[in-house]
Amino acid sequence: MKIFIVSTTTNERASSSRLVAKTVVKLAESLNHEVKFVDANKLNIVKNLSCYADGGRQCGDPASGKYRCWAHKHAEEEPEKYGGKDEMPQIYDGLMWADVVVFATSVRWGNHTALLQTIIERMNTLENRHSVYGEDNPLWGKKCGVIVTGQHWQSEEVANRLIRVFDLYGFDTSPSCFFSWQHSMDMNEELEDNNVEPLRLDIKQQRYAQVLQFMKNLGM
Repeated sequence: MKIFIVSTTTNERASSSRLVAKTVVKLAESLNHEVKFVDANKLNIVKNLSCYADGGRQCGDPASGKYRCWAHKHAEEEPEKYGGKDEMPQIYDGLMWADVVVFATSVRWGNHTALLQTIIERMNTLENRHSVYGEDNPLWGKKCGVIVTGQHWQSEEVANRLIRVFDLYGFDTSPSCFFSWQHSMDMNEELEDNNVEPLRLDIKQQRYAQVLQFMKNLGM
């Protein structure tokens, strides 16, 4: 099975969501799955250009290049205007390649990261090929799960919302296809350090089975 895992945390030092994602990578490889891991924070992903707002057929337009994405095409032609060449194709290619896709995110003010939101918006070109152009949706039949971790702000709620979004995109997913964790239920608690060590200990003591169940729910 081909598994594509995308980390979208912007914490470059130590991230709890990346810890879980890397744990899934190791376990999946031990089960002889083929795994590709991408740290999206290291990529230059050009923002969504809101092409759909100019008419449905602007999104996924065959004239917009190999990836049918104007943001990518414009960034390739004028990289100086977009902070360099667009590296979203690493995500597009991974999605096309995979049987199972996992997105990992930290919680930021009650939501997933802005980086993940940019990726979600850029993926519109894939779903739009069916909804507007009447073609097959390249995401159909692919299992999708999410990993969501945070300090104290409704990680499970964020995970459930993401599952609904990816279901709308055409992925094969369900409410059981997520792993969520938060360090505390106390909204007033602040940490002096990050969540990595508490989560590492939690996985070792009681959450390991939850990680395995998450993988099983995705067919790994």
